[in-house]
Amino acid sequence: MDTVLTAKGFEKLNAQHIRLRAERESIVERLRSALEFGGAFPENGEYLDARHELELLDRRLVLLEQRLVGAEIVDPCRDGEVDLGERVTVLDQESGETSDYRVVGAGESDPRDGRISRGSPVGEVLLGRRVGDVVEAEAPGGRRRLEIVELDG
Repeated sequence: MDTVLTAKGFEKLNAQHIRLRAERESIVERLRSALEFGGAFPENGEYLDARHELELLDRRLVLLEQRLVGAEIVDPCRDGEVDLGERVTVLDQESGETSDYRVVGAGESDPRDGRISRGSPVGEVLLGRRVGDVVEAEAPGGRRRLEIVELDG
């Protein structure tokens, strides 16, 4: 699995991995306790719940570990072109409104927080562009013409 991340995105993923590992230990302890007091019989609800929770968590951990192992951490080049991890301010030429975005890998995007995926329509057209460039992107509300007015790594 190929995952492109900023250094900050990798740190967040790693922190999530550490948190889930700690959570797993807690579930394993619940499982041991349920086995001690009620056995592994089908009517031992505590055991069944803990086992199911452990299975779900283990699946999440496998996927997370695959992302961490396959992660490619990229740093912005700071060469005047929009690059992964850089903050870019754009002016919507139709509405006159400005928006700040940080172009990130797909796994760390959160459009409500201004972090847009490099594979999103807007992220895709911003990469490699410079201040003063005007780009066009398809957006949920229709086609947008955006002028890059500021770039800050």
